[in-house]
Amino acid sequence: MAEEILRFPPDRLKEFCAGILERLGVPRGDALTVADHLVLADMRGVGSHGLIRLGIYVKRLRLGIINPTPNVRVIKETAATLLVDGDNGLGMVVGKRAMEMCLDRAVRSGAAWTMVGRSNHFGMAAYFAMMALPRRMVGIAMTSGNSVMAPWGSRVAFIGNNPIAIAVPADREDPMVLDMATSVSARGKIIMAATLGKPIPPGWAITKDGRPTTDPKEALDGGALLPVGEAKGSGLALMVEALAALLTGSPSGPDIGELYATFDRPQGTAHTFGAIGVEAFVPFEEFAGRVDHLIRTLRALPTAEGVERVMAPGEPEFLRHRENERLGAPVPEKVYRELADLAKELGVPVL
Repeated sequence: MAEEILRFPPDRLKEFCAGILERLGVPRGDALTVADHLVLADMRGVGSHGLIRLGIYVKRLRLGIINPTPNVRVIKETAATLLVDGDNGLGMVVGKRAMEMCLDRAVRSGAAWTMVGRSNHFGMAAYFAMMALPRRMVGIAMTSGNSVMAPWGSRVAFIGNNPIAIAVPADREDPMVLDMATSVSARGKIIMAATLGKPIPPGWAITKDGRPTTDPKEALDGGALLPVGEAKGSGLALMVEALAALLTGSPSGPDIGELYATFDRPQGTAHTFGAIGVEAFVPFEEFAGRVDHLIRTLRALPTAEGVERVMAPGEPEFLRHRENERLGAPVPEKVYRELADLAKELGVPVL
């Protein structure tokens, strides 16, 4: 039987999520930042980074290993770079503030990079890259993560499936937004499959003994994700590790705290954000028009057998977002029930 999907008005769902976080000492503005991020992920069809993640953030806040009121500050800077201390805050809060700093710096310098240490799991990378779009900029976001993926040629989890997101503004078309884990699948999709009692496709993961598996629980219980594109995905993950963890002096690989298993210390996650001002190179209208042309040319290409339509990066997510604006924000019933129980425990009104 298919898992029932419940639907809620997005704004009500955000208030519900924010209310839970506020009860744990998170200031309202920051609580709304996290809630907006989680609901947007579900609206875009990225349920692996949506409300299913709220429970673990709550657990870590309760254990005192996430700081609900971080002092996110610049500790080193140049004309076009910033090194930021996340003060062990919620990754979505730290990431948003750091990306705002990066965008402000890029206004003055044409392009900027912001590296962040002492943070936590920051959710959907596209959220931060897309922050650049209203500023007529290209946005880039990357993050390190705890060791969940086996490097190509190994059978043990050693490195994070460190994601990369790039958002490119367009004119009349939707922006191009790439958001990819460097594993075949995001770990959140495997967590969601385990939560809903569903198998995962072959080729996503291996067991702790190095055997291929379609059982998400085996993949999560000492197993490992597999890199996308074999050695290519493995190489990309290691490069993100260098640009985020190593460049900020942060923990790397197995030294990063495991989101769902390390409860005696913070994660120590690191992020890298980039912003490129289009008009530092070409007039924005010219660039945006050429992006539109690229997307339309791509869409007009002959399709391969069994393919209905060629799409640009991010196009499926924009289509889902529009559909969910009409239907309501989707939440799997099991995820909602768990959050409703948590809300009752904290004295937060249940939807």
